[in-house]
Amino acid sequence: MDLTLKIYNGKEVVKTYTAETIDFSFGIVEDILDALKFEDMKTGDKTEVAAMIVKCSKQLRPFLMDIFPGVTAEEIRNTRVQNLIEVFRGVYKYAVGELGAAAPQKN
Repeated sequence: MDLTLKIYNGKEVVKTYTAETIDFSFGIVEDILDALKFEDMKTGDKTEVAAMIVKCSKQLRPFLMDIFPGVTAEEIRNTRVQNLIEVFRGVYKYAVGELGAAAPQKN
């Protein structure tokens, strides 16, 4: 699975980084899942995921820099939350599908 991080200048995409989930270390995936705590989410909708990403943004920045080699902290500031949702959902799907991690159970 390919993940894409788009860097914007206003409304214009000025740079795009891509990464393949197959290249991720288990440690990165594990740390991202621990930081985001998908299992604690009630609905998993985009608003809830976005809120979690914003809340954990300082923790997630180093992971983004590991996932997308060459991206800078300043460039990460110029991406869209929607794009970050797509990236971290992709990491979650990879963890669940490829690594056999148990999907969170809703009560």
